[in-house]
Amino acid sequence: MQHLSRSESNGRIQFHGCRVGVSVEWELVLRGVQSSTVRNVGLDNLESSCAAEVERLCLLLGQILETSSTLESLVIRGWRCTARGLSLLASGLQANSQSNLKNLHLSCAWEDASVVKHVAEVVNCAPGLKDLRLVHVGMIDDNAVQSLSQALIQSSSLKFFALYDAKGGASALLLQAFAGDSRNQSIEILRLAFVSGLDDCLPAILSSNRSLREVRLDGSDMPPEQWRVIGHAIRDNATSATIRLEPKWMEVTRECHEGVEELVCAASSDVKDPIIEFRIWNGINTLEGEYMDVHDVTLPYNLLKQAWSGKVKSLRSLMLDFPKSGNELLHVKRFVRALGNGEPSTLKQLTLQNLDGNLLPGVWKQLFGCLRGNTSLTHLELFWCEGLDEEAFKDLMGLLQVNLTLQSIDVEGSSWDMDGKEALIQEALRQNKKRAAYVSVFRDAKLKFGDAKAGRLFLCGSPKAGKTQLRQTLMRIIQGKSPIRNRLNKLWRTKGIEVEFLRNDDKLQVAIWDLAGQWIFRTLQNVLFPQTNNFCVFLFVYSPFHEETSFFKPDTCFKTELEDWLRFIASSTQVTGHNLPQVLVVLSHKDKMTSSSLTWAHSIVEELKKDFANLVDLCPSQECFHVDARSKKQVIPLQNHIFEIFDNLLSEKSPRVPHLCFQISSLLVTNTKENRSCPLWSSTKFHEFCAPILKEIIPSFSLQSVDHSRILNSIITYLNDVGSIIYIPKIDYIIVDPNWLTNKFLGELIALGQNFQAQKPKSSDKTMSLDLYSSKDGFVSESVFVRLLEGFLGKKPRFQNVDREVLENILINLDLCFKLGSGEDTSRYFIPSFIREHASMGEEEHQDGANIESMSWNSKHENSQFVGIRIQCKDERRMSLTAAFFPRFQIFMRHKLISEMHVPKETVTCSRHYLRVFLDGHEIYLEHIQSEKSRNHVDVLMLCSKHKSRELAVKYVMKHIVEELTSFCASPKGCPGVALVLGVIQTQCVQMLIPSHLRGVILIEKLKSNFLSSLKEQLEEIALDRSHLVKEEMLLNYEHSWPPIPGYSLSAFERAKDLLWESDVEAVVNEIQQQRSQQLESLQEGLSSVNNDLAQSDSESEKGVGNLSLAQIKNWRPASTSHFSRASTTVENRSTRLVLSKLDELGEKVDGLDDRLRAVESIMQRVENKMGQILSLQHELQSTLRAFMSSVDRSIGYSESLQQARTPKRPYITVDDVGSLSRITAALRFGSAVRLHLMCESVTGIHIVKDQEGLELRLDQENRAWLRNISEISCKFVYYVVKAGLHVTLRLGQALPELGNLETAVPLSAASVALDSIRSDDCVALTKGEESMTLKEAWLRMTQALAPQLENKYSKIFKLYQVRYGHFEGGGYAWVCEQCMTRGLRTRILTSC
Repeated sequence: MQHLSRSESNGRIQFHGCRVGVSVEWELVLRGVQSSTVRNVGLDNLESSCAAEVERLCLLLGQILETSSTLESLVIRGWRCTARGLSLLASGLQANSQSNLKNLHLSCAWEDASVVKHVAEVVNCAPGLKDLRLVHVGMIDDNAVQSLSQALIQSSSLKFFALYDAKGGASALLLQAFAGDSRNQSIEILRLAFVSGLDDCLPAILSSNRSLREVRLDGSDMPPEQWRVIGHAIRDNATSATIRLEPKWMEVTRECHEGVEELVCAASSDVKDPIIEFRIWNGINTLEGEYMDVHDVTLPYNLLKQAWSGKVKSLRSLMLDFPKSGNELLHVKRFVRALGNGEPSTLKQLTLQNLDGNLLPGVWKQLFGCLRGNTSLTHLELFWCEGLDEEAFKDLMGLLQVNLTLQSIDVEGSSWDMDGKEALIQEALRQNKKRAAYVSVFRDAKLKFGDAKAGRLFLCGSPKAGKTQLRQTLMRIIQGKSPIRNRLNKLWRTKGIEVEFLRNDDKLQVAIWDLAGQWIFRTLQNVLFPQTNNFCVFLFVYSPFHEETSFFKPDTCFKTELEDWLRFIASSTQVTGHNLPQVLVVLSHKDKMTSSSLTWAHSIVEELKKDFANLVDLCPSQECFHVDARSKKQVIPLQNHIFEIFDNLLSEKSPRVPHLCFQISSLLVTNTKENRSCPLWSSTKFHEFCAPILKEIIPSFSLQSVDHSRILNSIITYLNDVGSIIYIPKIDYIIVDPNWLTNKFLGELIALGQNFQAQKPKSSDKTMSLDLYSSKDGFVSESVFVRLLEGFLGKKPRFQNVDREVLENILINLDLCFKLGSGEDTSRYFIPSFIREHASMGEEEHQDGANIESMSWNSKHENSQFVGIRIQCKDERRMSLTAAFFPRFQIFMRHKLISEMHVPKETVTCSRHYLRVFLDGHEIYLEHIQSEKSRNHVDVLMLCSKHKSRELAVKYVMKHIVEELTSFCASPKGCPGVALVLGVIQTQCVQMLIPSHLRGVILIEKLKSNFLSSLKEQLEEIALDRSHLVKEEMLLNYEHSWPPIPGYSLSAFERAKDLLWESDVEAVVNEIQQQRSQQLESLQEGLSSVNNDLAQSDSESEKGVGNLSLAQIKNWRPASTSHFSRASTTVENRSTRLVLSKLDELGEKVDGLDDRLRAVESIMQRVENKMGQILSLQHELQSTLRAFMSSVDRSIGYSESLQQARTPKRPYITVDDVGSLSRITAALRFGSAVRLHLMCESVTGIHIVKDQEGLELRLDQENRAWLRNISEISCKFVYYVVKAGLHVTLRLGQALPELGNLETAVPLSAASVALDSIRSDDCVALTKGEESMTLKEAWLRMTQALAPQLENKYSKIFKLYQVRYGHFEGGGYAWVCEQCMTRGLRTRILTSC
């Protein structure tokens, strides 16, 4: 068949460009469909010479419809539709009671106005038809109207009907089928494009049809008055159908522009919800009509402005697909002007596609600023938008902290979609959904709202930093607490978190959360850390002195401790953005300091402020406080500053809150102080406590209608969010005194289990046993767990009325304890954060960071294969996995494996630092050493099944382990703000189970980059002649070098292709193949271009490129095609013809390769095949490059005699040390300094030599002419290099002037190609292959200028060395840089002279 393209996939057969009647191939294929399970058949752009051919095709399609029970979709485009053909289709359907046809799309050249009626036959015979689309219908006669409308009315299965390009009886058809009492009842979506008479039928349809959910109007070219009629119908009728308008930029006529505005304005109503959706798409105009220039289309911005300002209230959704028309900035400016300073009044959804925020700084800030007070817009979509940087993210998150109306934000295709910020946005929306739920309850109850008042002040720092003393002084200032009590408290160290209310008045309710500095409490702190940074300020307290001595700490200690806590805050806070966690720095023990200078601390704070920008808001160094924590006078300024921060945070950057919440919170604080009984309340007790306040606050007229339980539940949720109470939903308990939970219960329990001495032991106590509780794997039996809890309860009178089971449930629901084996005879408790790992301190120090003794391979054999994957924080310096992360993941994964994947529980082992599982024949360890020194990664170590390949094993572990872990990390119980990356572990480290901190690891992307660079370097070193062919497998032998590991004798090298997955190796090879193909294609076009220019006269050259500017050259890209084709050329050059003939052969190889590769199942077989192709591409690329350079040399007059004289061939001129290529113009005055430079002429790539001094010359009457010609020679060379796409490949980018300097830079116009100082007879000489006297003189003068001064000085002034390439045709001399010479000598493709 001629022009046939057929694709078959996923139960679909598609024919493109078929010539019906020429071949029997399509007939054979279609006959095969009759007995197949094909679900979709498509025929595009069918060509036929007569109706008989079409009817023959329809007969075959009818037979398919008659016999197939699986065919669901039939799409026919671009054919000549006849009445007989449609009847044949209908006949096939009528005979098949099992037909499953659901979709029928006919885009045809309809034979006449009567043919449409035969569509009715098809509809009547397809009882399951859901989607019917008729395109290019044209005129519809009365009979067709009657038949088709009745078929549509009678169909009960149709859901979608589309009518395109219909005239004549179109409006009558629509009226009969969709209006009145006897209309169609099933169709929900009606799509109309270029249908005449809509103003006659749509009002009636909208007023009577209640089954339609959506009416879409595309490209309708009605006059404005008709649009207005439809708009009034929308406004005046009770239709609920969405009216969707979706034109393309290039299809907007002037009438459409005015008409749509008329429609939107006429439909606007104060009492009716908006139902109009407007979307404007990028697209190419393929229809006839007087279409507006894209730059003139202001319709979408007019609509946005009117919707934003509230002038029109009919628009529900607006989508702008910003055109890439060369004037994108104009559209961005119009968009910004349309936003103004208003807020959307009725608009529900705004979609922006391809908006480049880089074009106009501040675009995103203005958009998000406009939405801060929004109460309408619920969906915001930013598809494939650019310029969404850190500042924009900060603005968006600030918006979400004050705006609860937005429910959905989609950033597909943007940088946020790639760098993990999308997960943070979704988490913020989830938090907002919870907040919106209780805020809506408050609003429904008509409660009085005010600025937020509740906040938390976190004190953090290392032990003995002075946090507790500072807290006590702050409490003494505010509440006048007794200093005697404070002196008693000094003897005790903080356990867990101590919580006190610092301030509780009409303006602020601020609680201090004092975090113990010891690592053993970090899991507890992480679990109870606020889910968002709202309402929080952090105070980092640092003592410049050692804990046990009076010696001054090194400055590095301050940086290390501050960095560690900043990392903890950034990693534990789930949502970051506009209100970043605010951190103040306080240095204590000022009374011990001999110098008041804090320069050393200020410099560290400023450094970390920059390092942690966009994660935490570290206050400037000038706001660092240096205090004696005991002195009220010194602490008061700090206290005032803290309250100022809270005032700003709560009044300006937080949502408003009901006064009722403040009142209840204040009463709870007072009650807790006065009543020392157990603060563990049931929800019933809490409701009883709040009931009197509700009666007092809620208006009397609302008492009967307000659901008090909903209000109380919302109050509980809010107070829990701000830390005033702690609510544990699953056990229905409310802790009204947070300190009871954080310090008295959990802090004391951990101290007991960890044998933490809260008071410094006396000398007589030093022999006391420290080994009460320990467990190497983190598990204890039920009896030990009960003894731990009962021992704790026996010492705490405030817990006398609390059952042990209640405390156990609290621990389990806070993920601090995991009970395994429930329901069996015995249970085990996994409590790694509560008990010590080692029996003594000496053993702990000896075993620090090493748990390998308990890890071993059970099924290792001689030929075992091992895989090691490290999942680590992408930003290791600023982020870490939280202390609670790995225990939570272990239990989550254990449950999933046993309950969902039905893995025997005996094969799943949890331990303190690892999870081991036997899965699908593989033995797998997931290891995480949680300590102060190592917490940034999880290692997946796998001994592969002996029955499966390494690649299959990798795929399995990636799907079932790695993907599960990364998904869990992004979940609320993981570390949502932490982005993860993958690395590979040295294989012998996995095999020998070398300790985690010693293992060799390299990031996968880094290894792929190194592998790619190695491939490129080897390809560049391949000699041009066939005597130096390289085997494909040799190119893939790049070896990564591992650093030595002390105490282990391991191989120092490992092949990248053995470390990477096979799919990654293939990706690297694919990238190389694509690059080489593109380079070769571009070079071919450049070669044709230079030869064409050589064959044309000077005047013709000027016509061809006379208007070409440098900006156009720099932005020029070769056309992208799928195969290589011979470019037209008038030059009969032997080498060029040879190259082009090889390209044709190569193109055939490329075209045929894809089919062969599809038949190859092994990835590595595909890789080997592609490497063979890459080698062919590389050889052809080098041959073409040589031919290209030869032609360029002819165009610039570089003759054989110059080559024999060893004259450098790639000179260029710079002016005033600009460093970029320049032209000598008439504007350059005599006496000006210019520099003559020479490029490296390496055959593997001509390039600029870095830091080349060059030869300085003064412009005078004698040298002006030849310097000007040399400058134009270099311009011409660069012109062709850029046109051939080689400016990046050959590293010439630095030689091109910056775009900002275009006025004074080289104008690559006709002069650059034609060399405007060359006489016409010289141009003729060049065309004939003869020498140009003008250029010959220029080269000669340059040689004369170089010779007397540069004899044996090329290496000093130009950093070039003369070499000879010995393997090319005839050999050749060149001047190359030291690096290229060294590489050429190593590969023996050149010799030095």
